[in-house]
Amino acid sequence: MSVQEYLEKHLLSRKIEEAVNAAVRAKAPDPVLFISNHMRRAAPAVIMSVRARQILDGRGEPAVEVSLHTNKAVHRASAAAGDAPEGAAADAVRDAEKRKLLARAVADAVRVINDKVSEALVGMDPQQQSQIDQAIMDLDKPHHKAEIGVNAMLAVSIAACKAGAAEKEVPLYKHIAELVGKSATTLPIPAITVINGGTHAGNSLPIQEIMILPVGAKNFEEAMQMGSETYHHLKDIILEKYGSNSCNIGLDLVIEAINRAGYNGRIKLAIDVAATDFCIGDDLLMSDPERIKRAVNEYTCNALVLKANQVGTVTEAIEVVRQAKDAHWGVMVSHRSGDTDDSFIADLAVGAAAGQIKAGAPCRGECLSKYNQLLRIEEELGSDGVYAGENWRTTASTS
Repeated sequence: MSVQEYLEKHLLSRKIEEAVNAAVRAKAPDPVLFISNHMRRAAPAVIMSVRARQILDGRGEPAVEVSLHTNKAVHRASAAAGDAPEGAAADAVRDAEKRKLLARAVADAVRVINDKVSEALVGMDPQQQSQIDQAIMDLDKPHHKAEIGVNAMLAVSIAACKAGAAEKEVPLYKHIAELVGKSATTLPIPAITVINGGTHAGNSLPIQEIMILPVGAKNFEEAMQMGSETYHHLKDIILEKYGSNSCNIGLDLVIEAINRAGYNGRIKLAIDVAATDFCIGDDLLMSDPERIKRAVNEYTCNALVLKANQVGTVTEAIEVVRQAKDAHWGVMVSHRSGDTDDSFIADLAVGAAAGQIKAGAPCRGECLSKYNQLLRIEEELGSDGVYAGENWRTTASTS
């Protein structure tokens, strides 16, 4: 094939002329760079391959990370495992066996993604989130999401979502807002964990997590300042009263309080005040549409804890948000115990206008990656950024 035939076959002469004209109109200081970027945008993005690998999560346990390759870029995502740790008192042999089982499950998921999932998604447009997610679900339909695993499915789905946002040249949270069908975005109020008990800590506190919500902050940045300062002041008080052994960082990334009767009493008092008239469904609902439907009909909850890896794909997570909003529920987007450092849920909380996010304490990378991303988003939104603040209960149902 001659050069002229090649140019004519791919319509390159016309495309190059259009790019040159655009550079002239834009008075581009670097026309070569401008033309290169123009030509790059002219070609639609398609998925070329999906590659998975085993990484370590926040507990140092196996997790799945995915790199989704398009003809333009590589987009990476990971998702936390669903099983929470047993806590400091767990039997070491049983924990070791669980880690082996998890490692085998991750290895199996990696193989399935690199073979079946990658093949199924090649050639698809990353902007078509629902079609991509349906293709992933169809592959594992006979196994009820057990072969690939919901965590691995979510990692692929998130990577595709990031690729879709990149192709549209919009921030991830804005792309999610468009997928939800809403133009409004909201900076969520952070539910910041400061003390941990229950199965996630080596103490006898019956309350699993004690959190603070900076409702009175004027923006997200101030909310994080309030939360972080409270967290560190509390640590200083515990150190002074009970010694350094009382301030270990727990499995759920929070300050652990040892078994001190007086300190426990103060904790319970704080919880009684904070929990008034807000019933949020976590283990009762498992982010499951059928459970949510039943809870709506039976008036057992008025808010949802959304853990995306309980449903499996971005599309399903968005549908669960819609379901909760239709019921005029609050929505709290949540991380998982021992999460990875992927910050996707920060963009999800903003794009879905959830109003609340639960990402742990203001310490350790896998928690701070979410909070820091929200700080970046708020800076990017500028005067358009709206912080949920005192409307945190109703933001999801009114946006």
